[in-house]
Amino acid sequence: MNIINTIEPIKIDIYNIRNERQKINNELAIKRIQERNLNKDINNEEYKRILSELLIYNKTEKDLLDDCDDNIILLIILAGRISINASRQGTKDELLQIDTCNITLNKLGISMNKLSVNSYRPTKDGQILTNNDIKKNKISLNDCLKSFDAKISGKINGWVFAKIVIGNGGHQDNVFEEAYILCEWVIKYSILSDIYIILIDTDLINKFNELKKRFNLIENLIIGNHIEVQQYFIHKYYHN
Repeated sequence: MNIINTIEPIKIDIYNIRNERQKINNELAIKRIQERNLNKDINNEEYKRILSELLIYNKTEKDLLDDCDDNIILLIILAGRISINASRQGTKDELLQIDTCNITLNKLGISMNKLSVNSYRPTKDGQILTNNDIKKNKISLNDCLKSFDAKISGKINGWVFAKIVIGNGGHQDNVFEEAYILCEWVIKYSILSDIYIILIDTDLINKFNELKKRFNLIENLIIGNHIEVQQYFIHKYYHN
């Protein structure tokens, strides 16, 4: 049996992840309010602000929680205000991206494993160093690019820059700027035997297509969303 017929990219609803997680975060906040256990699973700073606002009206935390026991609308509104903002949990999104690709790549004898924060960084002079090496050699982070998000090993070795970018804004623009800088670094410094993956899922299609077009001729640089990256590895490595 031809293995290409048995391996298909895994597709996830990447654009709905945060909406679903926000629902979960809101439900967790409701649970913590009902339990009167507000030391976890909520935005503590926002909760403190609410308690400070209540003081203006001579109301206490107990007054607020007692009212939530009797008023479902107030309970839902309070939970929505103090729940953790899903859009600030980007590392969980990236982990899902990487884990999804890794399931498919494992079938091809390749691994894409998530790296802990700041494990490996490319330096502006062409090195890839661990966080300990950077500290030991007293290298400034200003002399480094953003850290890699995952490492590829197995039939081929390499590095992954993984991000989810939904909507316009400052952070989103920074992600594409970081991607451009890394692509230029790959052209100038990369080892040709290694592969570099720019894994971005985004609704900013024009910006993403511009990035792809700019660097589409670089042999060891792959730019795509989670489906396109899986497809690349399936078509290249399924028969090896």
